[in-house]
Amino acid sequence: MSGADWALAAGLLLSLAGTGYAFRRLTSVERQLRRRAPGPAATPGDRSLQRVGGDHSFSLALLDAEGAGVVINSLYHRDRCRIYAKPVQGWASPITLTDEETEAIDRARAGIDAVDTPKQSR
Repeated sequence: MSGADWALAAGLLLSLAGTGYAFRRLTSVERQLRRRAPGPAATPGDRSLQRVGGDHSFSLALLDAEGAGVVINSLYHRDRCRIYAKPVQGWASPITLTDEETEAIDRARAGIDAVDTPKQSR
């Protein structure tokens, strides 16, 4: 195996580890949401799913009507892909957010239904 093959394999393992972390974090948030006391029936606008991004990277806000949930950010580079999951409570996170993550949360709060699509290069 060449050095490039080893580097590619290591990058794949790191990406899988990041995906595993994001999955565990989402499972934790799901458990927390299930433990909440049942409230009034949700209307379609009470839950918001927002994606902000470009060709290879994105930010995804998975929030309820009170601004609780998670924002997921994927950063793609030529030689690696990183995935971050950050908790959100009251439309804010205790962890510093990127501009794209903040935009996804703001769009979710405003109830904007549009989803960004990658721009086609000419």
